[in-house]
Amino acid sequence: MESPFHDVTRALRRRWPGGRAAPAVAADPFETLTVQLRLTRVSGEIRRLERDQGRWARAHHLTAATRAYDDLLLDAARLAGLPVPDAPPAIRRVMIESALRHDGWSW
Repeated sequence: MESPFHDVTRALRRRWPGGRAAPAVAADPFETLTVQLRLTRVSGEIRRLERDQGRWARAHHLTAATRAYDDLLLDAARLAGLPVPDAPPAIRRVMIESALRHDGWSW
């Protein structure tokens, strides 16, 4: 005799390739918080550099901070299980930021 639970299990197994339920991969919450904190700090540094017109080698510092921010966004996308779009960096940045905010990330 098959139970209703058996029917649900069978339906779920058909949904994933290989006949097995997909393992739930949960990101470490402390790693997630660390990335969010670093995103907050680097985005604050970018805003500060954009306002500071008298800084020596400002463009160099702004480029370095933007690259660090992009790397942190890639880490955040990996932690959230988001696919990384194949696009130019500026467009990829907007797409990842949007997807992360949609998933509840804040920084």
